Order: sequence, then C-alpha cells, then structure tokens
Amino acid sequence: MTKGGDFMGLRIILTALLLFSLAACSSANQSSTEDNNSTSDDSRELTDEEQKYIDFLLDEDYKALISMTENQESEIKKDYYHLASALQLFEEVEKRKKDSTATNEELELRYSTVLQKLRVVKYIPTEISDKVKEVKKLSQFQKDFYANKQL
Repeated sequence: MTKGGDFMGLRIILTALLLFSLAACSSANQSSTEDNNSTSDDSRELTDEEQKYIDFLLDEDYKALISMTENQESEIKKDYYHLASALQLFEEVEKRKKDSTATNEELELRYSTVLQKLRVVKYIPTEISDKVKEVKKLSQFQKDFYANKQL
C-alpha cells in the first residue's frame, strides 16, 4: 500500500470504530429514551428556570444555555444541555458541509453525534418539539446520505 492508502485505511478504521461505539451507546439507551420521549408528560409544570432555558432555545442562544447547564447537576439541566449542544452542532455541521474540505466521514460522524445527543433527552418542551423533530429527521437523512456516499 502507498502512504496515502495507509492513511485512508487508518481513517476508515477509526471512523468505523467511532461509529460502532456510538451505535453501541445509542442502542443501550435508544429503547428507553424513545419510550420516555413518547410518553413524556406534555402537561408538566415548568419552573421559572426551565422557562428561561426554553427562551434561550427559542432565541437560538445555544452557547449561553450550554454554559448555564454544563454542570448537568439535575435531569432538567442535562436535557437542556443536550438539546442546546445538539442544535448548535446541527447548525455548525450545516455550515461545515458547504466547505470543500469537509469529508463525507466527518459529516456523517457529526450528524450521528447530533442524533446521539437528541436520543438522551428525556423531555422535549412543546415549544421546540417541532424543531427537534425536524432536526432529527434532517440529521438522519444527512447521516445516511454521507454514509452511502462513502461506499
């Protein structure tokens, strides 16, 4: 093999290992998380703190929300941390895919990460549920697209 071929082979192996580990983590949490998302109490009373987090999401101020919730000391903070980081990453990858230096493997991995972050969220507020559903749908489509483009 040539030096370039060795590098490409190494990249493929590393990407496969990373995707395998993401898949293993997600499969363990997927069924319970999907149950939680589909049966979450949509009428739950929101605290002032939680309403503030929702406002940050609606204003798309993800960086501020991430820094407020990064300690993840409660289930609510964990949910909003993962929501904000997934939505921020989605915006970043949408911009990144327009860059000619972005590889198919990189884009597939980034979309997979968005999906993984959204899978661990136990409660999605109704105010942003449509946006989250759309991001999930688009991320899954793009992940599959870039995975097939590698073949």
